[in-house]
Amino acid sequence: MELYVYENYRDVFPDIDGRNLTDALIELSLDAYGARGHRLLRTERGKPYVELCGGGQLCVSVSHSGTYFLCLIDEEPVGVDVQQERSVAAGRIGRRYFTEAERRLLDEYGDDGFFLLWTRKEAYAKYTGAGLEEIMRGTDVLGRSDVDFLDFQLEKGMYCSCCMMR
Repeated sequence: MELYVYENYRDVFPDIDGRNLTDALIELSLDAYGARGHRLLRTERGKPYVELCGGGQLCVSVSHSGTYFLCLIDEEPVGVDVQQERSVAAGRIGRRYFTEAERRLLDEYGDDGFFLLWTRKEAYAKYTGAGLEEIMRGTDVLGRSDVDFLDFQLEKGMYCSCCMMR
């Protein structure tokens, strides 16, 4: 598994934006990963993946927030999310979307707990390919036995979670 982090990512390819910028950053990451002879494709839901010439696939997950763009690549399913800390109604959102165990963590850790849970849920949704709404309603991201999470901050207030097969 390789994680590529681009700070000030809009400056990397200043003449393009939107999906074209995303695809260009994925291609840049694939080059750094060493993936030669490939096609970048998307599922019906828009999740990118890579078909390798000669057979096989690479799994790709991307996220951006603030000035950061992240691209996670592996041979197995992966998911990544990055969120810049901002003012949120953590309690209200937690009551609506988090499980009881997650709400206890939110009560104990406040905003740090909220962003930990939110980035995990988004990373898990990308890992599974399911819609975020499906994951938000009742899918617990604490104590899972099917996946591992790597949680960290790129800098103070820039939360990140990577989800991968256990």
